[in-house]
This record gives sequence, structure tokens and C-alpha cells, in this order.
Amino acid sequence: MSGVRQVITGFSLLWAVAFIVQRLRKNARSRGLRLPPGPKRLPVIGNLLDLPQEQPWEEYHRMSQQYGDIMYLEALGQPIVVLDSLSRATDLYDKRGATYSDRPYLPILDIMEMNWSFGLMPYGTKWRQHRRPFHQLVNSNALPKFYPVFNEEIVVLLRKLHQSPDDFLRHIQFFFGANIMRLSYGFDDVETNVSLIHDAEILMQAFSEAALPGRYLVNNLPFLKYVPAWFPGAGWKKKCQYIASVNKRTLYDSFESVKESLRKGRRSAHPSMAVSLLDEMPEENTPEREELESIARISCASGYAAGADTTVSSAAALFLVLATHPDVQKKAQAEIDSVVGGSRLPLMSDRENLPYLCAVIKELGRWYTVVPLGLPHVAAEDSEYEGYFIPKGTLVMANTWAILHDPEVYPDPMTFKPERFLTADGKSLDPKVQDPYFSGAFGYGCRYVDLSTG
Repeated sequence: MSGVRQVITGFSLLWAVAFIVQRLRKNARSRGLRLPPGPKRLPVIGNLLDLPQEQPWEEYHRMSQQYGDIMYLEALGQPIVVLDSLSRATDLYDKRGATYSDRPYLPILDIMEMNWSFGLMPYGTKWRQHRRPFHQLVNSNALPKFYPVFNEEIVVLLRKLHQSPDDFLRHIQFFFGANIMRLSYGFDDVETNVSLIHDAEILMQAFSEAALPGRYLVNNLPFLKYVPAWFPGAGWKKKCQYIASVNKRTLYDSFESVKESLRKGRRSAHPSMAVSLLDEMPEENTPEREELESIARISCASGYAAGADTTVSSAAALFLVLATHPDVQKKAQAEIDSVVGGSRLPLMSDRENLPYLCAVIKELGRWYTVVPLGLPHVAAEDSEYEGYFIPKGTLVMANTWAILHDPEVYPDPMTFKPERFLTADGKSLDPKVQDPYFSGAFGYGCRYVDLSTG
């Protein structure tokens, strides 16, 4: 035990020296520029004790009221910049995308074996190779070919809601999960989809915790990844090992199942990402096949791992809104009835005749922010922004929750009010109102994900 302590102590001293050297170098490179404003930093640990862990988006927004909409913090030598306005996010992520489109290296993701997702890859050629097939198959223009799947699953959902309304959360979880599983892999088996949905929930919760600054000390002190799981205080290591096993299932099992089905001549009645990508590949045992399969495997797994949880949480928020805002529910129902009557269910082709319902969906995306702080970007190099020095390696987080609750853009932002997105006569969407789905809800800059449907 004493030997382990000595190793840790030695690493700590080395890290402290490296930290001091890094600070000196940063000061030398800053060319006299000042850092963005932020709370006072303590020696060595910096703002580690200031990093909020519970509803951090609200606390960061409160701090930004004092320090401004670009705020600098530091934790154990790791620079962090929080952006509290859309203008700041646009300036860095869109106008300076070459510098601010990278993702941070988080040692905890290595331990969890979660760094395979293209959404977490560094910005560059490899990221583009993995992103391209995903967006070719899943974007607002490609989605119509999956509508038959959605239409089948909505009938199943309505039947379940009628039979056991008290289990509505479980029903909507399965509805969205089944849609995503069928879209990704073409699986029609109910039990298989339930298992995959459960794994997706585990991974999304694990990633949310892993990406939060200050949650895992190993992200600031990478040498801690060598601490054995049995060491006192290293219980987090056992949790990571379990997450790693779920990641392996997510990445390999479903894709291999699709390959085996195709070998046996079995196909789903509807298209799926996995089948479409496999159909376009050269024969097995060709030189490029292994790389193409890896890209396809990651594209499919990324889609279902990220989508299964986020869509369910949005749907749960919608149920809450409709239950607590009966006037909204009545207006939406009246509009649907006026378009489809009582003879059929609404279809995606009816959307242009359902402006109030579209406004409800936009307001939901604004009012309930699925990923309040987004996914952190990282500065790929030292840079200057409006007289501020932003060091290479700085974590840059846009506070999407604050952006979508800006009272200057959305008056009375805590109130659920679909009418804010409509023209004065209520007959169409108002293009002058900032669309939440292009203002952070689906990401920023090069990392924007085009999954909106209008």
C-alpha cells in the first residue's frame, strides 16, 4: 500500500511542476493579452471549488450575470470558458470554427471505452469520414423514407397508452427507442429493442457525468487512471469498468447481428442505416472493407446511443407541458381535428397546415433544453478574441439553457408560450423569431446535427 502511495505522490509532484511550467509558458505566449473575466482563482486548484455539479447551467448563468457572457475559470490547470449568449457562441463556433470545433480529451472516456463515438472525435479527417455516412442517411431530407416505421410505431404507442395510461413514461421510452433501433439496425424484435434502449440510457447518463467539469478528478489528473480499482477511494473505477462492458455491447453486438441476418438472407421490411451502409460496401475480405465496416458500426451506434435518451426526455417534457397547460393541449387538439377530422391520424405531410402544433414543438425545444451545456468544444490553438487570450486546450462550453432563456430574445422565458413563434394572426410560423433548433438545441458550428424536421 505504501508503494502505491509513493507512486501517486511522485506523480502528483511531477504534475505540479508541469502545471507551473505550463502556466509560465501560457503567460509568455499571451502577448500581454488578458484572460476573460471570471471568479478569483486559488493557488494550484484554481476554481475547482467553484465548479457547480447540480444544475450547473443555472449556476453558470448566475455567475455570468457578474462576470459577463464570456467567463473564464480554471480547475487544476485546465482552462474553461463559458459562453452565455448566442452571439459569443456564433463568434467562436461558427466564425472561428477551425479553432473551436475540436473535442477535449477526457481520460475518463478512455477508461469507459466510450471514445469511439464520432461526436467525441477530434475535429479533422477521421471525424469527417465518420460523420458523412451518418448525415447522408439521417437528416431532414432523408427522414421521409423512415416515415412508414414511425407510422407503425405510433399505432403501437397509442394502443399501449389506451390500455395502461399510468405507464406512459415506459410507453414513450419504448416508442422512441424502438423507432431509433429500427432506424439504426432494422430490429423489429421487442425484447431486443428494450435491451438496447436500456443500454443507451446507461451510456448517456455516464457521458453526461463524464463531460461535466470537476465530476471526475482523473480528467484533471490523468495519472489517476493507473490507480487500481481496489485502491481506497477508487470505486469510480469499478463503475467505469461496467460502462466499458456496455459500450462494447453497443458498438459490436447489434451491428454483427445485422451482418449475420444479411448472410442468411433475412432483411427488415423497412430500410435501416446498417443495411444501407452494408449494401454499399465491397465484398468481404477486400482491403478497404474493415475500415468501412468500422465507420458504419460507429455511425449506427452513435445514432442510437445519443438519440434513444434525448428524444425520450423531450417527450416526457411534452407530456408534462400538456398536463400542466390544458389550454395548449386544447388548442393543439382543435387544430389537429380541423385538419384531419376524426377519420385518421395526422401525418408528417400535414405539418404545413398545423402551425400551432409546430410552434408547440419549437417552444418545447426552447423551454426544455435537453443538453443544457451542450457538448464541450476545445481550443485547438492559442487564440485572441476581442482582446482576450484563450489558451490552447481551453474547454469552451456554450450555456444553451441560458441562450434559449434569454429574456431579450424570448420575453417571459420561463413560461411555456408557443404563440411566441407565430405571426400576429396565428396562421403561420414567424421567421423573425429565433429558432431554437438552429440556436444551440442541436449543437453549434461544424458540430451542428441536422436532425430537425422544420
